[in-house]
Amino acid sequence: MSPRQPNEPRTVTAAGPLAQEARDREADGGTRAVHGVSTSVTAFLGDAPGLPDGPVFARGPREFIETFLPDGAGGQARSFVRDAVLGHFRNGGGGVWVLGTADGGDRVAAYRSALAELERIPEITLVVAPDLWRVEEDAERIAEAITEHCGRMGDRFALLHTRQGLAPDGMTGRPFGLGEPNARFAAVYYPWITVTGTDGDERLVPPSGHVSGLYCRVDAEQGVHQAPVGALLGVVKHERELSDDERESVGGMGVNCLRSFPGQGIRVVGARTLSTEPDWTHIGVRRLVGHVRKSLEEGIRWAAAEPDDARLRAGVQRSATAFLKDLWDRGALHGRSADQAFSVVCEKGDTSGDTSGDTARSALHLDVGLAAVRPDEFITFRVRQATAAGDARHKEGAV
Repeated sequence: MSPRQPNEPRTVTAAGPLAQEARDREADGGTRAVHGVSTSVTAFLGDAPGLPDGPVFARGPREFIETFLPDGAGGQARSFVRDAVLGHFRNGGGGVWVLGTADGGDRVAAYRSALAELERIPEITLVVAPDLWRVEEDAERIAEAITEHCGRMGDRFALLHTRQGLAPDGMTGRPFGLGEPNARFAAVYYPWITVTGTDGDERLVPPSGHVSGLYCRVDAEQGVHQAPVGALLGVVKHERELSDDERESVGGMGVNCLRSFPGQGIRVVGARTLSTEPDWTHIGVRRLVGHVRKSLEEGIRWAAAEPDDARLRAGVQRSATAFLKDLWDRGALHGRSADQAFSVVCEKGDTSGDTSGDTARSALHLDVGLAAVRPDEFITFRVRQATAAGDARHKEGAV
């Protein structure tokens, strides 16, 4: 499989983003349509020999297997990337980006470098690091680097996992010691799972790759606002079964547990982020807000070529309102009326602090509130779009 250019347009899933030209052509009564961007493009990072040193896209399991070299080399601990990616596809995940960290001794620096590479691929929304615990003392700093990356990008979410063999009473606090706002952009899964490899042997692997496929499956079937819970396919068993008290204790630390149900296999039963802030404890809320923000950013780029006047601002507000109303109609937002579900205000941006010397610079602000948790209590954010000679600065604050 040959490497693809990071921004090469393609259809990733049925819900993938439309090309900008298609967006510009679509209109309803003069209103330019905003289309939801894809929510299910996953990147897998690992530090095993044989992984590509630049991002490579694989459409499916056969294409991935043909490219990925055998696990482990030279006595090193084997990589879990192969099992994680195949588990992702098995559970309903679409195409993936795979990237090695070119480990030269400093794993943390290598992961940071790889994450910088992923910034060039805007459609990525989920990040998985199957080899997170390959060297235990590095795990916390690598997790911090991944969640910092997700928070900086604004619309990405990290799927992490605890170390192999960890007992419930071995958890003394929230994993990885992540603080806000990074904790909003990550979920942790426990315990590890047993799968059957392509060689027919059973092996113990981290659950995060299989869980990323579940995320994609739930997104496609129910929507990004829904909790990513349900059965994990291709799993023989999990490392340990927890008592009700143990599940309550582990869940109270923000960890999402796997549970065995008779006749239903192994299921993900938790949907919490690592955040302790009430608005951000639900995975569905965090990912919905990221999805809406990215969709609006992409959907109003056309305003960059327009003069900033009342007509433009009214058009942008209509486009955003139509997009959010559609989300509300599909049950993604709370409220008996659209007014209870969301708010949109488009105003001329303040450029008084601009020191660029460009007197032609102008901008508009799109202030959005979403009732993602409960009616009339909005999570708010701002999208800033330059107009005419201005340049776009889309993200303000960590939401």
